[in-house]
Amino acid sequence: MTAIRMGPSAASGERLREDVIRNLAIRYGVPANPVTFASTPETAAEAARAAGRPVAVKLVADGVIHKSKAGGVLLDVGPDEVQQAVERLFAEQEARSVQVRGVTVEPMIQPGPEVVVGALHDPGFGPIVMVGSGGVDVETLGDVAFAQVPLDRDAAAALIDRTRIGKVLRHRFPTGHAQLADLLVCVGGVNGMLLSEPVDQIDLNPVVVGADRIVAVDARAVVRGADVEVAVDLPDPQELYEQLRPAIYPTSMAVIGASTDPRKMGHRAVRSAVEQGFTGALYPVSRSATEILGLAAVRSIDELPKGVDRAVVALPAAVVPDTLRDLAARGTRTAHVYTAGTSDLREAVAGTGMRVLGPNCIGHYTPYSNLTMIGKQASSDERGSIAVVSQSGTYAGDVVRRGNELGLRFSFVSSVGNCDDVSPSELLGFCEADPNTSLVAFYLEDDSDARRFFRLASRITTPVVLFKGGRSAAGGAAAASHTGALASDPVLLRDVGSAAGVVVVKSLDELLDTLLVAQYAPELTGRGLGLVGSGGGVAVVGCDTAFEQDLGLPPLSSATAAALAQYEAPGSSLSNPVDIPVWSLYDDSGSFTGALVEGLAADPAIDFLCAYLDLGTVYDIMDGPEAADLVRALTRDLLTADRAGVPLALVLRSSFSADQEALVRTLRAEAAVHGVPVLESVDRAIAALGRVRAANLHQQHAQVG
Repeated sequence: MTAIRMGPSAASGERLREDVIRNLAIRYGVPANPVTFASTPETAAEAARAAGRPVAVKLVADGVIHKSKAGGVLLDVGPDEVQQAVERLFAEQEARSVQVRGVTVEPMIQPGPEVVVGALHDPGFGPIVMVGSGGVDVETLGDVAFAQVPLDRDAAAALIDRTRIGKVLRHRFPTGHAQLADLLVCVGGVNGMLLSEPVDQIDLNPVVVGADRIVAVDARAVVRGADVEVAVDLPDPQELYEQLRPAIYPTSMAVIGASTDPRKMGHRAVRSAVEQGFTGALYPVSRSATEILGLAAVRSIDELPKGVDRAVVALPAAVVPDTLRDLAARGTRTAHVYTAGTSDLREAVAGTGMRVLGPNCIGHYTPYSNLTMIGKQASSDERGSIAVVSQSGTYAGDVVRRGNELGLRFSFVSSVGNCDDVSPSELLGFCEADPNTSLVAFYLEDDSDARRFFRLASRITTPVVLFKGGRSAAGGAAAASHTGALASDPVLLRDVGSAAGVVVVKSLDELLDTLLVAQYAPELTGRGLGLVGSGGGVAVVGCDTAFEQDLGLPPLSSATAAALAQYEAPGSSLSNPVDIPVWSLYDDSGSFTGALVEGLAADPAIDFLCAYLDLGTVYDIMDGPEAADLVRALTRDLLTADRAGVPLALVLRSSFSADQEALVRTLRAEAAVHGVPVLESVDRAIAALGRVRAANLHQQHAQVG
């Protein structure tokens, strides 16, 4: 396909005349209505007479983006009426000081459902396409879905089905649905218009869907800047593992800016390594001290051994770039810059071979090297397989501290700040090749690496969870198209994440819940949920959450119903969910909770379980010590039940009193021994189960594909 000629005066961001972009779309196979540009009322009338039927007349004017809202669209105008209609239109617009360039004239078509198809080069996510409900209210309706480019026809059809209008088309206009998928490939396929032409912010709106064909009746686009990156290379995980292993699992470490002052980061970096029992050689570098925490200090980088794995840099911002160059010259393999307020560090290390994490971060935790970024008392020594990468130091510290309380076990947690050199996608690639990591979570605030990140996530086998901050619709106000405005919405993150198999969460609690369930039920893929506990309202909300997560609560088999019948009591329900008052969960012979769990787990329709106990009710009917004993008995019976491999999530519903919270903490540790996660609420537990299942299903389908 020959690229469109923009002319020597075409500037990046300049809006293309509609007939130009419409005719270009037709050349790429887009079924668009033929259009003629007319600069005068007389030439507009000539175009209408040539069409031989009623026409649509649309204003072409500087600064007018949404023609309908500006009164610049005239519909169903007869050929003999066009000249006078255009004269009136020009006069009205010029009276408003609009710089009129002319009009476009095109034949009217039969009405039908209206769809929007858009495409643009997003600064972070790269080339993307959009489809959804079209017309003048496209932004108000917000019924759109996004995908990264290029996409094939199957991906295009799946994208359409993510929208409400897509579901209507599939059932009422199947031919139109199929043609719309073809149109998306014409725009966003590997040889499509977005990647092949110097255009951006394409809007085909509306695309009218008829019984037998679709027609794009309006088109707009702007000239694309030459600096837009059309192709992208993905990092190689094995190469990244070799480069970053010294930063993540160091066997030797220097602290540049080490200090005897406990208030300074350089002191805390040494102290945390010493107290955590760092397994490698540790070299404090300080101009003012000869010894720090019993370790001999050296005065300069020149005194360090060559080839140190990891250098922590805690120095004033102005000297950081030269310090990095000095470290690289000494053969230091990686650096972690804690300092904030530095210039961009990529230039400082370009060509040196040394990789740099940061700047503006608080450190690194890994039980494999006995390193932590926080206090020893909150840092577990137990090794796990969950990695967490965070652009927020606060959240990184939260993950280590709260993870320790929840029983999460990590391969590493790293605070990476601004990611000047090592990008999130490179850290994702490292995790794919890391034998210690089976799941990775990110907290990110910057979209600049989004294109590579999600492309790589879609190609690897390691499950990915993403907690994204700093995303809102505020950027849409300045956009030059419907697509540009809507691409600032969180729906873009949702859709691109979903297509890549990335679990996108909205809070730290959701992140930790997801990691906790994934740690204990890593292969969860079934849909059938068995819910058992005390409290009808809790069960109702649990059912609502299950529906939102595409989980089912299947009816129990006759055999299961017969097995549970002996536990029927006033106020109970023995269907799924099973709801029995807490005072009917035991008798003088002991607890029934284990038998209930075993009965549900044996049902062939049940793939996983969620059980809950209401501690507040137990404490209402018994004194404190007696209540605690009963809660322990009910919980331990649940934990030791023979579940035949069926995963169980447990919710201990505390009233937040000190004694109940202390009991939950003790029982959480016992549950971990039995491979059972303890979560705070039933709705959060079921939502986490659903997120883990969705991630596993995506990985399963990707491996099959």
